[in-house]
Amino acid sequence: GRYVVCHDRQPAPPARHAMSVPLSAVGESSSSAGDDKPLIPATVASPLPPSRLLTATYVAVYLMVGPALILVNKHLLKDVGFGFPMMVSGIGQASSALGSFLALRVLRLQPLTCAKHVTWPFYLRNMVVVGGATAASLCFGNAGYLYLTVSFVQILKAFTPVFVVVTLYATRVETPSPRVALSVGLISAATAIASAGEAHFNLTGVLIMCAAETCEATRLVLTQKLLTNLKFPAMEGLYYMAPICAGWMFGLAAALEVPRALEKNAFSLVAPNAAAFATAVVLGFAVNIASFLVIQRTSSVMLKLLGTARNAGLVLFSAVFLGEEITPLQGFGYALSLAFFGLYNYYKIKGL
Repeated sequence: GRYVVCHDRQPAPPARHAMSVPLSAVGESSSSAGDDKPLIPATVASPLPPSRLLTATYVAVYLMVGPALILVNKHLLKDVGFGFPMMVSGIGQASSALGSFLALRVLRLQPLTCAKHVTWPFYLRNMVVVGGATAASLCFGNAGYLYLTVSFVQILKAFTPVFVVVTLYATRVETPSPRVALSVGLISAATAIASAGEAHFNLTGVLIMCAAETCEATRLVLTQKLLTNLKFPAMEGLYYMAPICAGWMFGLAAALEVPRALEKNAFSLVAPNAAAFATAVVLGFAVNIASFLVIQRTSSVMLKLLGTARNAGLVLFSAVFLGEEITPLQGFGYALSLAFFGLYNYYKIKGL
């Protein structure tokens, strides 16, 4: 169907790059864990003059804040002992909701161009559903760190396209081309090799990550079905979606996690670890802003490539600095999966 581009004033010139609004957190989602996950179709213009130094700065920040958030959240979940992934995931979404509200409603850095299209019935019928799938993806992804190493979670992220393609095909949203289907099959085989080489394999953790990837694929399908006729500016998309995700996370946490946390007196861990929790709050919003700045200066394709490189770098960092064991077989399988993941993206971009 045709897109409705939200503008209250004169139409802006065509944007050079199409953008998807990311909501990142450990878990990411997405992809899921710490990934930049496209929530809703968006268009962002690139008004800034070319500046390699500025672009390099944005890229460097993007490459750092995502892994930093992953490591901080993993620290809270495992090392601190605050093992409640819904509440930990909700921290980043709450800070994103607050930050986008301040930017748009208080500082008025840009107008709310889609306000007349996002009515309450539309919001409740469409966006709340997509937000629920997003929240589930992030929460399951965070829970994976309770059972798996940081490096193995990043390796499993290369399996994301498999879930996405299968779900899109099963729901008749999109039929993959033979080349895309082949690349997905090769990714599956390579990820199986990497999993077989994992020294600390945990079936529960792998199943949780599969649930995270399934929720992420479901989110993409719902986005295409329910929000395909709107293009939101990036910050405005965050303004609408982050409160929904935070509401889902803390709402479920109130029923499923808060009673256990009270029983274990887990909230007493917050004060002694205030710096770590505050860092998670700041990084939760910073991840989204960094993604927006990178895509504004480059393109959505570059954001995908940088995200893949960032995951690979985190695997290497985990092995060198965190002492996580990566066997030769696992490294070989991951290298193959990255190669086939690149092939998959090439076929998708070129429409082959």
